[in-house]
This record gives sequence, C-alpha cells and structure tokens, in this order.
Amino acid sequence: MSDEKKSEGTEPGLKIVMIIAVVIFVIWVLWNVVVSMIPTVGGSFGAGFPGGSGGRAIRDVEIDVDPQVVYRIDDHRFFTLEQYLDCNNGGFVYYNDTNKKIKVLAGYEGADKRPQNEVTTMQENDVLALNGKFVYAASDNVIAYPTRDVSYKYGSSTYYIAYKNISDPSKNTKFEVSPSNYNTNIVTGSAIYIQEQPNPKYYKRYSIPNKSDNYEWIESSEVTFKRVSKDDHFHCDNTIKPRLVKYISN
Repeated sequence: MSDEKKSEGTEPGLKIVMIIAVVIFVIWVLWNVVVSMIPTVGGSFGAGFPGGSGGRAIRDVEIDVDPQVVYRIDDHRFFTLEQYLDCNNGGFVYYNDTNKKIKVLAGYEGADKRPQNEVTTMQENDVLALNGKFVYAASDNVIAYPTRDVSYKYGSSTYYIAYKNISDPSKNTKFEVSPSNYNTNIVTGSAIYIQEQPNPKYYKRYSIPNKSDNYEWIESSEVTFKRVSKDDHFHCDNTIKPRLVKYISN
C-alpha cells in the first residue's frame, strides 16, 4: 500500500478520536458547572445561612445546661437563659415572675417549641444582643425586654424594646432603639424613655399606648422613679458549661 493511501486511511480515524475527545471534554465541563450550581444544605436552609455542614443534613441539638439568671428586676421577677451552648451561642431567654407563676419566652411565641439545630446554635440570642442600658421601672403587669430582627441575607439587625401589658394587651407594642453601649432605655408602665448619644441631657419619651412614632424631649434631671430594676444590663456567666450536648441526625 502506498504512503498516500495509508495517510488517507489514517485521517478519518484521527478525526473520530478528536471528536470523541471534544465530546468528553464538553461533558466534563458541563458536569462541573452543574455541580457548582447545586446549593449546600446550609445555603438552601435559609437566605444567608452558612453551609457549615459540608452538604450534609443539619442536625438538631439538645443541650443539658443549668439555667442562669441574666437580668434581675426584683426578688420575684427576673430573666433566665436556658438551653445554651455558651453566652454567645443559642439558647432561649425567659421572663419569670414567681409571685404570679409566670414563665414566658422573651421572643416569638412558640419559637422554643422547635428544637435548636446546628444553625440556630451558631447565633447569639436576640435578647442578649443589646449592648446599651436597659432599666426596668414598670409594675408586674408589664413584660418588657430587648430583642431584634435579623436579616442574615443583608447582614443587618434592627433592635427593639418589646412591651406587653398583661392586663391590657391592646397596649402591646415595640419601640426601635439603638444597640449602642452608651444609650439608656427605661421601661415604665406608661412610657418608654430612650436616651441616645450625643444628647445625654435629654430623653425621648414615647407614650404608651404607642399610636405614632412621635415623642417628646424630657430633661434627664426630670426622669426619676420610685423603684427601678436591680440590674441595668443583661449579663451572662460564660463559666457555666453544658453537661451534655447531643446532636441528632434528621
């Protein structure tokens, strides 16, 4: 067979091999693109939540730890932190009144009925997140506490003082506040007083019931109360550790 005929027979074979190689390469590229577009479990769980679990299912978490008092109003009213990993991770805060035999979650009703998981235990409790002063000067008909709404998608938080009147729920409301260390928030039965920097000589007074965002300026020297809470900040003892942390696969 001549060299010319040999080359004619080889060219179709090379073309077939090249076509197969190109097809395999295209399939490989498409496969990697598709895999990269598949979200992890953490990413699909909620906007902005970290994957953290490497794609596996997020586990529920049970925590056996002693409750601790994180804010005391008086001898029979106080807030406790429970089911926490530490002061900065997970847990539920409860308002307690031993005289009235009241114990209610400081947060969305029923939120503590769902088990915590590997995502929620990574987050700081909303009540403990407020850095400013929180002074309780209201009667035992009022349940009030700091809280926040968190946008994990946009990385922002809005802080509030939640106010609930046991005798008259029509007065229930919330007031937006700043998380600044230098601000003071005072709760009474008839108003919320908010002192913000750079105006330490004045308070903003918001009347209750809160029918609008209007407030009046009150000089600090005029803001006095017969009785205020024993604590003026929420606090937490990080030396208290869980006895047992149990992870439950779903």
